[in-house]
Amino acid sequence: MERLEREARAREARERAEAERREREAEAKQREAAARRREAETRARENEARQAARDEDDARESAEAARERLREAAAPPRPSRGAPVAGSVQRAFGQGGANGQTWAAPPGARVVSPCGGRVVFSGPFRSYGRMLIVDCGGGYHFVLAGLDRLDAEPGQRVLAGEAVGTLGNAGVSGGGRATLYLELRRGGQPVDPAGWTSRG
Repeated sequence: MERLEREARAREARERAEAERREREAEAKQREAAARRREAETRARENEARQAARDEDDARESAEAARERLREAAAPPRPSRGAPVAGSVQRAFGQGGANGQTWAAPPGARVVSPCGGRVVFSGPFRSYGRMLIVDCGGGYHFVLAGLDRLDAEPGQRVLAGEAVGTLGNAGVSGGGRATLYLELRRGGQPVDPAGWTSRG
């Protein structure tokens, strides 16, 4: 009997030890799972925080870009007060109903932008030869026509006085001089560009 009792007690002790071991393993697995969940939650919060910071930076940059565009649109452009080409005015604004100025210059003369701004058109246009249009801001646009070569593309920013092309050869009746047609528009209406150029 004693032997049977001892074996029974030993068996019970083994079973208790086994049960305790399984319980400890189960608790350890639960702790590991909880730790993994906390780690995943922490990573998710960090990712959300980083994404929120990126979104905030993007929104701030977009707002700054929008404010800059508004400032460019609202600020009155500053005239360069320089000749668009090394030449002289052949026909002034209003002369014979002209909507702009016609400049006479040596063939191949360099043409510069009368204002700082963004090129909105660059290419051949009807009978005007190659044409360039610069958005100077504040509702002002300069039209330069009669160029033989263009050195600026649409979307490009140019500075006042920056070279944008060259004139071609003089025509048969040009008297050895090439011509550049220059027109300043404000709100789509031609205005006198004399205040922007050194002569005229």
